[in-house]
Amino acid sequence: MQTTASFTQQDGLYIDGHLHAFIEQQLCKQNTLECNDAYQALATLVDEFGCQCRKNKHLDDDSLDVQTLLHAYQVEHNHPHCHVDAQTTTAVLDEYCCQVPAIIVVALMDTLSGTPSDEHDAKAIYQRAATLTNRPCMYRATPYNANAA
Repeated sequence: MQTTASFTQQDGLYIDGHLHAFIEQQLCKQNTLECNDAYQALATLVDEFGCQCRKNKHLDDDSLDVQTLLHAYQVEHNHPHCHVDAQTTTAVLDEYCCQVPAIIVVALMDTLSGTPSDEHDAKAIYQRAATLTNRPCMYRATPYNANAA
């Protein structure tokens, strides 16, 4: 593991120092998961879904500050600000220093924390995160209500 000024290199990813500390000190410890397994799962999700998520990105400045992620998990135990389709974040960069779509990071965190999500078009990511971490899938499809006005 190599550390730069604000990023830690882990499994081919560059993870913001604050997010790295959160994963190590809180998320993994509370969920009895080896940190290396969490990083490997994240790297696999980036490899498998990164291109697809980037292709769906529609705004040039769709970025999610790492503090938003941390605040959502530490204070609210709920993260409404993270659930915007195709957002990207500088909290995690891939091996080419490209921003990793936030939904990938959020799907892994939801899976590890047991937080249900109905994020549009993210079912496959949540299912894969569950498989990689040997946890239940936290994706919950929003039922269609024909009686809604």
